Amino acid sequence: MLTLFATKKTQTHKSHIMNLVQLAKADGKISKSESGLLIKIGERNGVSAEEVFEMVDASDDFFYKKPETDEQRFDQLYDLVEMMRIDGEVSPKEVAYTIGIAEKMGIRKAVAWILIQSIVEGQSLGKSRKALKHKAAEYLFI
Repeated sequence: MLTLFATKKTQTHKSHIMNLVQLAKADGKISKSESGLLIKIGERNGVSAEEVFEMVDASDDFFYKKPETDEQRFDQLYDLVEMMRIDGEVSPKEVAYTIGIAEKMGIRKAVAWILIQSIVEGQSLGKSRKALKHKAAEYLFI
């Protein structure tokens, strides 16, 4: 999991994956689509499928590594929203968890709501991640 000797970048990536795992678990089950997305995001961040499965089986307690840049904050929030929506069912627990993580990242609650709604709307309209990141920049400079 998050080891003492891991680089800051590795710790940040694994913390992000663990946040996604916790979100996927929020409704009491991890669907096949959620598992697939976890693996996809893990691999994109240098975390193997095996490590992702270890995280799924791990304790609910983990070390949270706050993202250091606005770009990292957006990317993590985007992934959380994607995970929240992947199975077609968005539970109140998933929304509350996503807002809570956004606040841990240093994003005010009201701003988090705006960003989440913007990402959901943009994903629904097929807007690219890059376009949504550009739009979110005005909100993330906190």
